[in-house]
Amino acid sequence: MVSLPRAGGTNGIHDEPRHRQPVRIDVEELGKSFGSFTALNDVSLTVRPGELLALLGPSGSGKTTLLRAIAGLTATEEGTIRFDGEDATALGLRERRVGFVFQQYALFRHMTVFDNVAFGLRVRPREERPRAGEIARRVRRLLQLVQLEGLEHRFPSQISGGQRQRVALARALAIEPRVLLLDEPFGALDAKVRKELRRWLRELHTETGLTTIFVTHDQEEALELADRVVVMRAGKIEQIGTPAEIYEEPATPFVCEFLGGAARFEVEAREGETDVLGGTFPIESDAGYSGPAIAYVRAHEIEIVSREMAEGVPAVIRTVRPFGPTITVELSIEGRAERIEADVPRELYDGGEIKEGQGIFIRATSARIFPAG
Repeated sequence: MVSLPRAGGTNGIHDEPRHRQPVRIDVEELGKSFGSFTALNDVSLTVRPGELLALLGPSGSGKTTLLRAIAGLTATEEGTIRFDGEDATALGLRERRVGFVFQQYALFRHMTVFDNVAFGLRVRPREERPRAGEIARRVRRLLQLVQLEGLEHRFPSQISGGQRQRVALARALAIEPRVLLLDEPFGALDAKVRKELRRWLRELHTETGLTTIFVTHDQEEALELADRVVVMRAGKIEQIGTPAEIYEEPATPFVCEFLGGAARFEVEAREGETDVLGGTFPIESDAGYSGPAIAYVRAHEIEIVSREMAEGVPAVIRTVRPFGPTITVELSIEGRAERIEADVPRELYDGGEIKEGQGIFIRATSARIFPAG
């Protein structure tokens, strides 16, 4: 872990040693309302020391409110927030020693890159403020860390969106935060820059070792970057797990649907299993359940089978999207108004076996089943 030089002084929780250990954060039964709207409803979770945690969910799910509560930017009516076991609920952002990065950068347009990064150090009380030479040394080191050497004299309008986001991150790191919090850090950037910065942020996290939490509504971003993902809905946590656990073992229908790419089927279960698209699959959560159920099948879990196979379900290809190593086709099947998607091998398309309007047979290779209601 990189130990950024510190200026001395205290932070309201405790003095920090020069070589800091990553912070553990405990959120206990947190509640927050805005008028009649409940933003957080009895939310509890633990962020492990040095972890890169994603808060994932749709708009209004409570993920940004939770992030701001952890930062000390939003007061809560109920619950406790602890940093390394110490109650930080009543402390503000500065006292918690949190670095916060906003989606829209919030850079000072009249300041250079250097001055933006140095700002948090220069406005400290005199007794905590580093000397000018120490500030300059720290800023230069941070600009090197975020790969912006040589741009220190430019203004925000003279650099790209991705570079402005890196300046915002460097400014957050300059205050030597105990925790780094990012609110939709790449939301204002185009897809190519977002992907590049994801990789860079993962490397930066490895370099700094800071406990880091970021908010996103982008499922791919969360699954690619995070050590663990917290899926939120309507002010509550639906599931916490590693990216593989969240994707392969969704705990609720909402998690399965929100991660995208899954066709939904209303089916009838018998003694803990049900038939879906020519396959038979178990209900993992209730091995003895019989009754109405909901099944989800992802696009890559649908395969084309020969007409002779009895378990195949007849379908018609409606559209073909021939991009990338696999081909995505939209299919219609009898008795279903909505179309479903399937990802099929490119060689089927290149060999002329996949055409719009063509009749085929399909089968599910896997499915996730939940009792209805």
